Formats: sequence, structure tokens, C-alpha cells
Amino acid sequence: MHDVYMRKALELASKGGIQVKPNPLVGAVIVKNNQVIGEGYHQAYGEAHAEIQAFNHAIEDVKDATMYVTLEPCSHHGKTGSCAKKIIEILK
Repeated sequence: MHDVYMRKALELASKGGIQVKPNPLVGAVIVKNNQVIGEGYHQAYGEAHAEIQAFNHAIEDVKDATMYVTLEPCSHHGKTGSCAKKIIEILK
């Protein structure tokens, strides 16, 4: 099933198009109990990244869920905050 969720994340990433430049295309899928509970992609430069979009669209608690992301979460602070730090905060 991992390949199914990664393919979905790749499909989502492709929706970003040129609006995300100079950032890369990124998609994220949150899965819990073999069900997709959240999805997101980086929609435009300067807006929330894919991981944050997926959390914002989650339809249930993300505790004990798995996130599939097409690129490692960023750990720096630029136009948006660190996704890695936000993931840690949310999952605490």
C-alpha cells in the first residue's frame, strides 16, 4: 500500500505547477488505519507547504498516522515556518 500513497502524493505535487517556483513541487498524504485522512500540496510560493496543507485538511486526529511526502520536510524558516518543527509540534 505504501506505493499507492506515494503515487497519490506525487499526483498532488504535480498540481503545484509553476505557481510554486522557485520551490519544488511537493505533495503529502496522511494515512491512518489504511484510510487517507488528509491531503495537501504546495499550491503557491510563499503559501503553506504540502505537509501543513495535509494537516489542515485532515478529517480526524492525526495521532498515530503516517505521512507520505514527496520531499523531506523543510527544517529552515523562510517565507513559511519549518515543516519539520510543525510536524513535531502537532504530533507531540
